[in-house]
Amino acid sequence: MTNRILLLVGLLCAATVFAAGADRKSISGNAEATLQKDRNGLYLTTHSKSFQLAQFAYKGHTNTVLVEGDVVHRLLVSEDLGANGDETGKVKLTIRPIDSNGQFDAPMAVREVPGDEIKLESPAGVDVITYGCCQESDAETELSLASLKTLYVRSSGTNLVTYTRLGKPAVGRLIAVYLAMTPADEAVLGSDQSAVAMITLEGEGEVLQRIRVLLRADKPREAAMGWSAEIGWKTGSSTLDNHTVIDPAKPSRPVLAWKIDETQRIELPLTNDRLDVAVAKLPAGVSLKLLPN
Repeated sequence: MTNRILLLVGLLCAATVFAAGADRKSISGNAEATLQKDRNGLYLTTHSKSFQLAQFAYKGHTNTVLVEGDVVHRLLVSEDLGANGDETGKVKLTIRPIDSNGQFDAPMAVREVPGDEIKLESPAGVDVITYGCCQESDAETELSLASLKTLYVRSSGTNLVTYTRLGKPAVGRLIAVYLAMTPADEAVLGSDQSAVAMITLEGEGEVLQRIRVLLRADKPREAAMGWSAEIGWKTGSSTLDNHTVIDPAKPSRPVLAWKIDETQRIELPLTNDRLDVAVAKLPAGVSLKLLPN
């Protein structure tokens, strides 16, 4: 007798299929829960699917797509369900164009990443959220709708900072901050424990800059957990602005400020559409490293 018990919700097949064959007008899939017992105990594996409509501009064309998401979790069934908090699931995303004839084209991008939840932010992208455990924050990975490549990763609770550069055409930019500790520390910061944060400058669906923040301290990542997540454009007052406008006809040098605490800041001037690491003002023990895009 098998130890596997299947509890099916929806259809019987977990795979996504075209329901009407070659006409490609219907895609279906199911939600599923499976109980499986092994020598370590009883586990529940859940599989859920979602379908969302999105639209974005790419290479001068507006694309309408179906964002198909699969989320799988494997959880231990025990008297202490809270012990499952550090089990990260798997997220598979498929971007399917919808053509002018009202049919689904072949996928333009497919990717599988660690994660627990999918949030569509059309036309900006699709956000994969990885839940933190214990003292960790959640990690939010923003993926391009055109290619599913990673645009940035940020810690939950940190705000996005933006600016518009006027011109023909005007362009928009976004700055995201990742701060340890989250389940994505190793993927974003690497194995060097002195790396505690990442600042990413992104625009028009491309990564323009990635700046790693390093801290010289005992147990740096634990120390950085006490940092404030307040970041924005420096103004004449104590408040920071989330957005600024840059007019090339009126030269200016905005400064991005990250208030680590009440007395310490990381300050990065913006020069020629890039954050200027060479002239940054840094608190004691903090250094910056510009990474390849």
